[in-house]
Amino acid sequence: MRKFVIPAVFVLIVLLLFNFNKKIGLFDKNPYENYIIKYSNQFGIDSLLVKAVMKKESNLNPNVVSSRGAVGLMQIMPVTALQIANQLNIRSHSNEQLKEAEVNIMFGTYYLQRLLNYYYNNLILSLAAYNAGIGNVENWYKQYPEINKKIHKIPFKETRLYVRSIIFTYKIYKGAEILKTLLKI
Repeated sequence: MRKFVIPAVFVLIVLLLFNFNKKIGLFDKNPYENYIIKYSNQFGIDSLLVKAVMKKESNLNPNVVSSRGAVGLMQIMPVTALQIANQLNIRSHSNEQLKEAEVNIMFGTYYLQRLLNYYYNNLILSLAAYNAGIGNVENWYKQYPEINKKIHKIPFKETRLYVRSIIFTYKIYKGAEILKTLLKI
């Protein structure tokens, strides 16, 4: 009986992952893969995390602009882009460049890496700050220091759902990478 349970569970996991593939593109080739890898390596961040953020932020649409003015694949605010351009010593930056995949991925990956460094690699706080800003996260953390470990303690529902969604997608991507390695897909 036991020798049938493990393969059955494995098959179930594979089927679930292929079902998730339809929703979040687990096994689809990301058209921005080269840029993701390039800047993930350059800034020392997991490329799967970058993909998860990008998937949540824009659903891989480089031309999307949010109602608040965030632009592109990783939804960078123009004021944040200007700060990043200065930090990266990019002198010829314009807001129109945020719709260019390479620039947007470079800026978004750099910013995410900065947040991870700022919050000592705490994924919850870093993602919350990516969504709601460092100022909000600092205020929340003063009131609810447990938000660094408990997503449900984040007081903004939108940010709470955002962090959960990205962490969930990130874990799915990591599981898919393991599965791809095992299955040599």
